[in-house]
Amino acid sequence: MSPYALFALLLAILGLTTSPAALRAEEFAKAPVRIQDENYQHVTDSDISGVEKAGNFGFVYAAQWAVYYASQSETIKEHGGMENWTENPFKPHFDKDHFNYNLFKHTAVGQYYYLFYRSRGYDKKTAFAWTTLSSLAFEFTIETMTERPSYQDIYQTPVFGSIVGMGFEQLSLYFHSLETWPSTMLGYLFNPFTVLPFSHYKMGFYPARIDNKTAVAIRFGMDL
Repeated sequence: MSPYALFALLLAILGLTTSPAALRAEEFAKAPVRIQDENYQHVTDSDISGVEKAGNFGFVYAAQWAVYYASQSETIKEHGGMENWTENPFKPHFDKDHFNYNLFKHTAVGQYYYLFYRSRGYDKKTAFAWTTLSSLAFEFTIETMTERPSYQDIYQTPVFGSIVGMGFEQLSLYFHSLETWPSTMLGYLFNPFTVLPFSHYKMGFYPARIDNKTAVAIRFGMDL
């Protein structure tokens, strides 16, 4: 499994097992009524708490560390050190990595950041902002263990990643809307976070507020 597929899988697992929306039933009661229909689309949450935002950022940060260590363990042993952490953040540069690595691989990572934040209910602008923050966190607090921050990565990861993420999100929703097994699998392929319970899409599992406001329920609306 490539590091990029592993990163998406880790984010999915983190969102599945430790999502604040999944852990706090009282949050469900505040959620807007979400009735599934034939229009597959993203549902923006206009009331995401600061605690949940910090938790989502923390999930991404934990996944970044896990994937970086798993894929760069030998490099960390050979070139890593506390001295790099204190010096490298202040020495950003234009790196000389291969074009394929700089453009395509960092864009792939950036799209997973973006799609994860969208799955947590962020609107497009906010998802882009948090994608940028996650990218900067990786460049200046994780990768600096072995190398200096890269100017190319600082803007290519969030900018190109978010652009591709927007396109893949729409493709995913389109394929889900066809409501066939092959198209549904393509929908999950383009946006693996649509499979998560409580993801903010009109499909799968999501919280619903009971009309009488006296109880909370989980509505199961998986259309495959």
